[in-house]
Amino acid sequence: MTKINVRVACALSLLLLARAAQAHTGVHPAGLEGGLLHPLLGPDHLLAMVCVGVVSMQLGGSSVWRVPAAFVLAMIVGGATGMARPGAGFAEAGIAISLVALGSAIVFRQRMPHALVMACVGVFGFCHGYAHGVEIPQAASPWLYTVGFVTSTTLLHVCGVGLGWLGARGRTQAMALRAGGLAVGVMGLAYLGGFAGLAA
Repeated sequence: MTKINVRVACALSLLLLARAAQAHTGVHPAGLEGGLLHPLLGPDHLLAMVCVGVVSMQLGGSSVWRVPAAFVLAMIVGGATGMARPGAGFAEAGIAISLVALGSAIVFRQRMPHALVMACVGVFGFCHGYAHGVEIPQAASPWLYTVGFVTSTTLLHVCGVGLGWLGARGRTQAMALRAGGLAVGVMGLAYLGGFAGLAA
């Protein structure tokens, strides 16, 4: 039953990705659709959210739902902050750091204190939410937009949990999952290098 649920959730997310590809034509949809698409159109958002699900599954126990929940709650706060006070440049650097940290956690699978993981994920969620809020389309309903990006994020977390579950099924799957984590971490470092170059 669990395997079926994971497949269904991943299929739904893939449908959202296909819809995003169709909509990526220069038109920025507002409201619910805009919120649904925003986490999917940026690989930094998409990969970080999937990684949160993977890490939560690797930690096991109640972390499987608590870690993604912490991310989503902080993301909502960050989204509201970004809508009200746009302009701060910290969010993009925070998003890049989240890729490095989450990718490294998948590669090394280091057991860290639960409180530390929750705090880090909360900070990362706030940064991603802030970016969502700042980029809300004009005339969009903030409530519908928020429901949209929360829904997409939750589905991506579920897909990450599914990947984490598959990664524990065998040595080959575990190695593939770690390779993916390494790729995400390298992408984060590349983003950070870009920010450092701009600041120099």
